[in-house]
Amino acid sequence: MELKVLDFTGKWCSSCIILDKALASNVIPKYKNKVKFVKVDVDENDDLIKRYKILSIPTIIILKDYKEQWRKSSSISEEEVIKELNKAIKNT
Repeated sequence: MELKVLDFTGKWCSSCIILDKALASNVIPKYKNKVKFVKVDVDENDDLIKRYKILSIPTIIILKDYKEQWRKSSSISEEEVIKELNKAIKNT
């Protein structure tokens, strides 16, 4: 089973910058051996934006074997991401 976190972000998005800093310091180090984290710049990845129907950023999507398990947009806390990652890991 492969778990992946897609982090849809933009350099100009202040909420994205705050979330990305929290993920980089508190989430990615804790889960890097179990989960692949992929940062997706919305200004450079039109194909992924369309594929995953991204309407706002930040958006976090957790995939298990390429199937969407969880998605949240706009107001996202690192605690929510950790909670959903733990659920996804437990169910692998």
